[in-house]
Amino acid sequence: MRVKWILRSVIYFVMLSLLTSCWNSRELGELGIVSGFGIDKGPNKDEYRVTFQVVNPSATATSTGASKNHPPVTIYSSTDTTVFGALRKTSKKAARQLFFAHTQLVVIGESLARSGINDIFDVFERSHELRLNSLVLVSRDADAASILKVILPIESLPAMGIVKKNKNTAGVWGENRDVNIFELINGITGESDFVISGVRINGDEQEGMKLSNLDQTEVKALVVMSGLGVFKDGKLVDWMDGPKARGTVWVQDKIKETSINIDYKNKKKSVSVDINLSKTKVKVKIREGIPVFDIHIKEKGIVNETKSFVDLSKGDEILKLEVSLAEQTKKEVTQAVETAQRMQTDIFNFANELKRTNPKAWKSVEKDWPALFAKGKLNVHIDAYIRSTGMRLKPYLKENSK
Repeated sequence: MRVKWILRSVIYFVMLSLLTSCWNSRELGELGIVSGFGIDKGPNKDEYRVTFQVVNPSATATSTGASKNHPPVTIYSSTDTTVFGALRKTSKKAARQLFFAHTQLVVIGESLARSGINDIFDVFERSHELRLNSLVLVSRDADAASILKVILPIESLPAMGIVKKNKNTAGVWGENRDVNIFELINGITGESDFVISGVRINGDEQEGMKLSNLDQTEVKALVVMSGLGVFKDGKLVDWMDGPKARGTVWVQDKIKETSINIDYKNKKKSVSVDINLSKTKVKVKIREGIPVFDIHIKEKGIVNETKSFVDLSKGDEILKLEVSLAEQTKKEVTQAVETAQRMQTDIFNFANELKRTNPKAWKSVEKDWPALFAKGKLNVHIDAYIRSTGMRLKPYLKENSK
């Protein structure tokens, strides 16, 4: 009987412990919601200057009406030898404890990126608040703090506006990538190098920090997406822009949609084709000690515009456009790979692909991979199809019009 009462007491005690309230709960009014933050090099060696973009509730609330007299966010910066130390040190400036569960954006300053970023993401994997799916960008011609200080039109939170811009242009133009912290850590720990999308300020940086920047139809400062930052051994070595950037995204099989202007007869870039389906397959082999990269791209598109007469009712004309489309795609892919080879940066995941498919061959070239990658032979195969001509076949332009 005594044993039974002891067991009952233990059971009751366990049940009571499960009914306790949230011991580590925090009131929303006591938290400073961080929408994005940036990491720059500090004034001293081995120091970081971490900048936090904190939401101003009175300026963003919709139920009671947002205040037009206050900026949507407040910026705090602190310097420390670790990112977490800078986070805690900010408590001397902020009235509320910083809360990171809603952080959407992390911006890395260009100067820090050139010195190396391999050691700044450890805190993201250890913290239960910091998000591994936050977008990572690299600032161009400015520090990360300046990017976060610019107030943007349309979106109430600047960090969210930048995230949406990157997603938008990556989805319809293809010269940028969505790279989150989790993917970046995999890139750092993998065998290949990696890329991160760039972001810069167009216009007057000082005016962009003021609310008056929004009191006109054309703002004086705007944050825009700008190419791909190429990283080797965790350090930013160069930038890829335009067709080279898009060619890089093509090889990485990350093109969702893009538009290409192709040649037709004697007119350069006179036909616009919207690529809405693209699939890339890559095979890496070692032949006589030299890697061979076979890239096969299958793409489908729609003719959206012509600047000259093109009789799209004829199959022969469609075939000519498909040949031109394939040539243009091959040109951009080749430019991207050859540029990366000159930098000896395998940003296309070729090394990981070889390691996955042929571990024995990878072992034989692992130590000299950067040099061998630069000497690698490239074979590009493009299957281009035009599956629609839009709402009409023949344009309203006459055949002999100029």
